[in-house]
Amino acid sequence: MKYIVYVSKAKAPLDRDQLAGLLDASRRRNTADGITGLLLYRYSEEYEGGYFIQAIEGPEDALSDLWRRISSDRRHHTIVTLSSGTETERMFPEWSMGFKNVDAQDLACMPGFTEIDSEAFWQNLKSNAMPEALELLRGFYDGP
Repeated sequence: MKYIVYVSKAKAPLDRDQLAGLLDASRRRNTADGITGLLLYRYSEEYEGGYFIQAIEGPEDALSDLWRRISSDRRHHTIVTLSSGTETERMFPEWSMGFKNVDAQDLACMPGFTEIDSEAFWQNLKSNAMPEALELLRGFYDGP
């Protein structure tokens, strides 16, 4: 069983109807493809943007196809893979796509949470021996 955990920034804030449509389509396709996982979305008033964190798992071929679709989805950018690998058992066996629209109060008490737009997010990656690919991503993210 392969898994991927990533974060990304939404190009535009998503309202309830847009999130419901995204989840409905994801759940139907994930069920057919044997994919399970969890999606968190948060809108940050401070940074005026929406953020995703998602964990997805499933058979290698199906997950690779899903990852290609996620990576090319124009609804988000600054996609950073936090973890990927294989496990013998699913982490989310019952969820075609678990979901939570997280608000600031939910995150205030979560140790280690950092906004992707914040310097702390990138510093944490640097302190953990950031690979060259993330250095390149940081360069594009920061701009000239």
